Amino acid sequence: MGRYVILGNGVAGTRAAEMLRDLDQDAEIVVVTEEVHPFYRRPLLVDYVTGRVGVSLLAGRKKDFYEAKRIELLLDRRAESVDPAAKVVTLSDGKELGYDKLLVATGRKPVGPEDTQDDRIIYMKTLADADRIRGMSGRGRSAVVHGNGMLALEMVRAFTGVGFETTYLVPSERIWPDVLDIDAADIVASRVRSAGAEIMYSAEISEVQGEGRASGVALKSGHTVTADTVGIAGEYLPSVDFLPGGMSGYRPEPGYSTPWKDVFIAGDVTADPQMGHFNWLRSWRQGADVARAMNGSGAAEFQKADLLNTQVMGLSLMAIGQTVTKYRSGYKEMRGDYPYAEFYKKLVFDPDEVLAGALLLGNIAEAGALEKAFRSGVRKSDLDGALLHQMFDVTYEVSFKGVQCPVCRHEIQLEAEAKVGDTVTCPICGAEVSLEKGSQAFRARVAR
Repeated sequence: MGRYVILGNGVAGTRAAEMLRDLDQDAEIVVVTEEVHPFYRRPLLVDYVTGRVGVSLLAGRKKDFYEAKRIELLLDRRAESVDPAAKVVTLSDGKELGYDKLLVATGRKPVGPEDTQDDRIIYMKTLADADRIRGMSGRGRSAVVHGNGMLALEMVRAFTGVGFETTYLVPSERIWPDVLDIDAADIVASRVRSAGAEIMYSAEISEVQGEGRASGVALKSGHTVTADTVGIAGEYLPSVDFLPGGMSGYRPEPGYSTPWKDVFIAGDVTADPQMGHFNWLRSWRQGADVARAMNGSGAAEFQKADLLNTQVMGLSLMAIGQTVTKYRSGYKEMRGDYPYAEFYKKLVFDPDEVLAGALLLGNIAEAGALEKAFRSGVRKSDLDGALLHQMFDVTYEVSFKGVQCPVCRHEIQLEAEAKVGDTVTCPICGAEVSLEKGSQAFRARVAR
């Protein structure tokens, strides 16, 4: 019997706590979070803002979950410092928590000019952020959103969804250039415009204007965009100021360990800041994996390759490995010629014709098979012929299937051996759904 302390009540921390209880029925498990709510489904925040889902559906784990699992949940508290030698965490209320094993799953926070204390700026990371937008909705409101990646696009969807006249300020020449190539970015841009937002490219903010409340932003180009609400999705760094050495000491090592004995790390806090996105599926997997490492049950090597499985402007997106290639880099691409404006699939191969990346937008039924191929280092010549036909021949019989999540409507990829009665977890909203027989293939129902 030991004491596990988990800092962070997001998907990685919650999944780790759940798995630790399954692995050790006698352990003491404590979860500490700055949130004032138990774990909730952040990917559904926009749908909450727009009124498509109620607050009850946001709840990923209610209070009775923690009681049933005998997990102590400390809300509205944050870690101020960690003393690895004494194995003690000091909290914001002065309480000291001793631990045998410590997990840091505190995610990332905005840095630089995007100061979270600036009341003129809105973010889209928490339920409190969503409530602020809901409280401001109404005719005649205007907003600007600045940033690249999933959070910026979700903010655009939130503001347009409640009737704001919205301008999306993209700091680069296209939307999310680290993940989306030109064709995929054009599809997403079309969705942004269809939602009612204007797009300005190569737009860098020099100043948020207004005293007390925003009146607009000044751009480095000299232009001014007026708006009474400013949403920022800029640079995010690991939220680990409480660790010895702060930002310099957070890098994960094999088995999710850190330079400090019995201190582990998992979730978005481990993501490359340059990637600019948060990843529910990756954090969900890491939460389970790091629990095994903490318990001594064994864990896979920390995966450096990033897998993104999410939604952008209502379209399912899967991106793995290298999705954007440079001219004369030696990398080659395989694309489909699709007759649909919101359907795009591409494979990327390195100079040795090994699968180096994949990008699926609008339909991601082949995502599971592609991830396995990518992890295995499969060569182009050895890829499953049925997989390639399904991706690039729109008339070919479907062999790799997905199912629509009944909560967030994301397309969940299924294993080839999936059958009626199986329970799967949506990588977007975390809902557990059971598979039922549909008219043509599977349909999903929220598991009870």
